[in-house]
Amino acid sequence: MNRSLTWTLLLSLAAAPRICGAAAEVQQQKGTKWVSVSAALVTDFANLRNAPAANLDKYGGLADQTVKATGFFRTEKIDSRWWFIDPDGHPFISAGICSANLTQSARHTVPAGYADEQAWADATSKLLRDNGFNTLGCWSDWKSFQGDSRMPYTAQSDFVSAFAKKLGISHEEVGHTGFPNDCMPIFNPDFESFCDDHARELAATADDPWLLGHFSDNELPLFPTSLHNFLSLPDDDPGHQAAQHWLDARYHTPAGQNHRIYTPGDQDAFLQFAATRYYTVVAAAIHKYDPNHLYLGSRLYGKSIAPSIFKASTAVDVVSVNYYKAWSADQTQMSLWSRLSGRPILISEWYAMKLDSPAKQVEGAGFRVSSEAGRGMFYQNYAISLLRNPSCVGWHWFKYGGDSPGREIGVVDSDYQPHSELLQLMQQLNARIYPLANYFLPKR
Repeated sequence: MNRSLTWTLLLSLAAAPRICGAAAEVQQQKGTKWVSVSAALVTDFANLRNAPAANLDKYGGLADQTVKATGFFRTEKIDSRWWFIDPDGHPFISAGICSANLTQSARHTVPAGYADEQAWADATSKLLRDNGFNTLGCWSDWKSFQGDSRMPYTAQSDFVSAFAKKLGISHEEVGHTGFPNDCMPIFNPDFESFCDDHARELAATADDPWLLGHFSDNELPLFPTSLHNFLSLPDDDPGHQAAQHWLDARYHTPAGQNHRIYTPGDQDAFLQFAATRYYTVVAAAIHKYDPNHLYLGSRLYGKSIAPSIFKASTAVDVVSVNYYKAWSADQTQMSLWSRLSGRPILISEWYAMKLDSPAKQVEGAGFRVSSEAGRGMFYQNYAISLLRNPSCVGWHWFKYGGDSPGREIGVVDSDYQPHSELLQLMQQLNARIYPLANYFLPKR
């Protein structure tokens, strides 16, 4: 049963606080008013209310089930569901937080009350674990989390972004790197050697069992118009030449007589060709220097979430998607992503922000809600929709901090104080990840 966020809610799970009157509304893309939407909550699953807590291992995996252990994270499809498998051989669903670091405020310093960065990391690790999180997502300062504070973590390397910067052709856009004409220099003759050299640093963590895997870049312009974009580059650009040669070969155009006309089908096919080159080159470099860990893809977003990209993703181990503009995950769409790629799906970025006014205009792709409880109910609703899909192996909330006046994004505020109402609702869901995942498995 779904419940309107404008209803009075009584959250009565065991050990859960009593929260009454937690009204939350979502701002639609048009207009400046709050409107009501419905959320599925863990309290809707009566048979799970008194379920015993899952028995977890040190990584956060399901200790009561064991399959092949390799000493590192891997993936496996068991019956009809994809899982991460942790180093000890236990099924694992990654519930992570992006950007767990000390850069979410203008101060960029160790918060008051902590002796040093290690003390902050110890407290942050406890905060995340106490609320059911088990992974440090992208851009987290994982090196600070040592000893008892260790958590599974992800690493990010910026392969093509760093190459473009070296060539002097990149520029900054909101949240990611920009390229000339939205064309990555993946056809430059030096791209493969650069990736090989760039990946050498990955050998430093190749034997670390706590590393979940590698992201290779963030939000690349793998757009449906890529063929047109590449052909619009100067004639002597390697990207233009590669696109033209591809098109000539596709139409068997005689040498010296470039084919200039193309169709939407050509655009899709070239996009798959270009994405395949990127993923194949980068995957080879990553696994050359780190054969033990997963390649988590390039964090797809927006117009790059296209069938051609998923078809091109066979070189990655997990397809990561920054999945925005959805109150709940589209089950048909997610299943298609996994079917086309043959890989599990990680939702690598998503969030809801609290605004102090529905008329406030701010940057960011996340949902806008009017209360902290509304953010937590969005978390439960969205995570439940992800657990319904057997291709999903986890999600990473954006982000640890990052609040500004009148706008809440993080799980802590700008003074590093926890958003307790949000975290209480997150913990309720996170404590039931494995029972919910099993509940949604097809019944035999």
